[in-house]
Amino acid sequence: MMDKFKLSVSTIFLLSISLARIQAQTNVRPYEKWEATQFVAVSGHQPEDYVLADNNWEIMYNLRTPHTLNELLEMGVKCSDSQLLLLEVGGLIDRTKGKWKCTIPILDEEQTNSLRIISKEIAKSMYAKTKNDFVSLVQTIKDMGFENNALSLVFSYLLDGRMWTRLVLFDDINNHAGWSGCYWILYEPRKDLKFGTNGFGDMNLILTYLNSEVSPSSNTMNNSADEISRYGRIKNPKLISQLIPYGLTNSDGEIQFPIITKQQDCFHQVIEKLVNSISSELKNNCSNIAAQYDINNEKVAIVILYHEVMWYLMDNLIQDNVLHIPAVFKDEKNNKQRLNEVVFFIEGGLMQ
Repeated sequence: MMDKFKLSVSTIFLLSISLARIQAQTNVRPYEKWEATQFVAVSGHQPEDYVLADNNWEIMYNLRTPHTLNELLEMGVKCSDSQLLLLEVGGLIDRTKGKWKCTIPILDEEQTNSLRIISKEIAKSMYAKTKNDFVSLVQTIKDMGFENNALSLVFSYLLDGRMWTRLVLFDDINNHAGWSGCYWILYEPRKDLKFGTNGFGDMNLILTYLNSEVSPSSNTMNNSADEISRYGRIKNPKLISQLIPYGLTNSDGEIQFPIITKQQDCFHQVIEKLVNSISSELKNNCSNIAAQYDINNEKVAIVILYHEVMWYLMDNLIQDNVLHIPAVFKDEKNNKQRLNEVVFFIEGGLMQ
């Protein structure tokens, strides 16, 4: 009895070690605790659609190191051929020499902290050299009659718009089924404000957001972009009624936000000066970024670094009162009618 009992304890002990190893390998930090960013043009499904299905995040996380399907199963990761195929079609994994590997950057806690320290220093240096030009740009926007739209135009027209034409465009990076551009995941969300940009129509109707759901539906915004392109105003009565509560038109369909036309004026001259200064400073500081963070594409590395830098630039501009937070960002519900302060229309499209 004693021998049999000892054998059972030994067997259980070994089994416990085995189970602990499996649990350690498959104990994946929940996706919602990370910060995922998409710099994409979407024609079908966006990257996150693939990640959120089933246990695809668990699969991708474990594929930071190459594995076969059988190896994943042995690790305790539920996985099927069809899941791997879907993730491959979605541009998130690929297979080399029989092993699958995640193709998107997933930076751990140490890497994320390091990236943000570097980005903050670059932004600090960049801001010191460009602050006067930013002040000049904001004054020019005021002179144009768009003082309340200054933050939106500085961020979405300059930093998250024109800058990309000098750095990298969506199609210059990756093209996948349903989307082009890049997608990456950092260990935790940024603690300060993280502005974003949505483009509608032919990327000519632009929304700056902290929460993209603050605006009318994508269908409404796309239809509005088409009408403005055709007529310079909104003619469709149904659209007018949908836009009025957001302050985007008046009852006659006249646009209540900036329409930026292509011309050689002071606004575009200051924009061009800032684009040159920022792109030059960034490129002088990004030579090692791809290798440092194990990113296999230099252009993707530039996109990731610049996103962090531009958000730190915005921090500096807001802290120095060069820019002010729009009312709709402070209280979405009660200031819904002031959405026009974070929307603008750009003739020919933002990236042209």
